[in-house]
Amino acid sequence: MWQRRRGPKPPNTTTLVAYIALFLSIAGGTAFAARHYLITSKSQISPKVRKALRGTRGPAGPTGLTGATGVPGATGATGALGVALPGGETETGVFFAEATATSSAEIASTSISFPVPLEKAPTPTLVTSGTTANCQGSATKPTASAGYLCVYVGTTTNVAVSGIYDPYGGNAGTASAYGAGVVIDSAGTGNFDTDGTWAVTAP
Repeated sequence: MWQRRRGPKPPNTTTLVAYIALFLSIAGGTAFAARHYLITSKSQISPKVRKALRGTRGPAGPTGLTGATGVPGATGATGALGVALPGGETETGVFFAEATATSSAEIASTSISFPVPLEKAPTPTLVTSGTTANCQGSATKPTASAGYLCVYVGTTTNVAVSGIYDPYGGNAGTASAYGAGVVIDSAGTGNFDTDGTWAVTAP
């Protein structure tokens, strides 16, 4: 007996929808890959787009905790001069005086100014050679005992006499709480000069 041969059974609705979804997924993925761009600079993005993408500023965050108070720095002694060099602290510096003399006994002077004044004037000592009880340093390494100003002479040319004086009071052999002056007398005509270092230590 002859029988009619049946063709393949058509897919049901669920299977058909799955096929369509698979196709769209592949097609969509291909289209996305074909339009993929690598952004390496914001100049590649339209200003209008950048503006549209910019979010609004959020509210301010809470105030942070207050940090711990630091350790107070050291201060100098206070007196009539205000802040002064602390006791036992040392300051150092250099000096140089020169002039040209037409005769002997002509004078040249220079000043020594303390970067930080002392609470009271120190006792000055001019060291032309060797050391003294309160000035144990040298022109290359000046030192001073507490309460003393030590002026160390380095080199001299055509100088007969050197001395220290208070530039405010003018008294020889004294200094002030702010500094001192160094004076030299010429030994003869021509150039005369002296140089050296100094150290002062607060009492």
